[in-house]
Amino acid sequence: MEKPLPSAAGRLCASLAGRVVSVSILCSLCSLAYAGPDKVYGTEFAWVNNFNNSTINSTFSTNSVPGMTVSYNFSNYSLYGYPAIIRGWHYGWNPAGDNLFPKKLSATSSIPCTFNYSSGGSNMAGDFAYDMFLRWDTAKSTPQLEVMVWAGNDSWPIGTQTGTNVVSAGGYTFDLWEGNNSAAGYYVYTFIPHGTAGQGNLPTGGSLNVDMKTFFNWLQANRSSAGLYNNSMYLDVVEAGLEITRGNGWAYVTANINAK
Repeated sequence: MEKPLPSAAGRLCASLAGRVVSVSILCSLCSLAYAGPDKVYGTEFAWVNNFNNSTINSTFSTNSVPGMTVSYNFSNYSLYGYPAIIRGWHYGWNPAGDNLFPKKLSATSSIPCTFNYSSGGSNMAGDFAYDMFLRWDTAKSTPQLEVMVWAGNDSWPIGTQTGTNVVSAGGYTFDLWEGNNSAAGYYVYTFIPHGTAGQGNLPTGGSLNVDMKTFFNWLQANRSSAGLYNNSMYLDVVEAGLEITRGNGWAYVTANINAK
């Protein structure tokens, strides 16, 4: 999802044993070249994060609210892109130049985010999701940890499910999946609405409005002893978009991201 470096946020969805499996191996697969157009909306920007020169057509919203519509036609399962609304530093890249992030989580009281999405077409697959990268310092560089919060989806997160109904936020309860992204070089925690992993249908619309600090508070209380997460870490970026893994159709995303 970054321009100067290959994204580590997405998932490569492949058909394994008859199901779509999320395996997150972007760093070894994505081009090092700049990928996809972007548009700045004040402190945020919209970006068509396009992997391996996939054909993803885009139209950016013309008002002051960050948003975009993308269209595409992919018949096979793979990871084609992650068009998203972004605030912060993606692998050190931030065309908006906003300095809200990096932000130390222990000094952050809330991270209010709104995310609305819709889609249409045939054989649509992927996940509408927030993606967040963290580091132990303020270097604005390669992530050292990834945390995702999924909304509507029909995919499988990386790793294995290690928790059920662990967090309630935005009208959903979330399960926790986790595992190592060995190709990218860091661990991934994914919060996904309960029981939706691999459900087989990408929703045609929805929203997920949450305070991300809720999820980080849970990680601090329940996973900090593992040494992979601690609230002394810095949040580099929050992104909200669609990981495209198949389909002939379109999707629209709009989001607003803040932190206090």
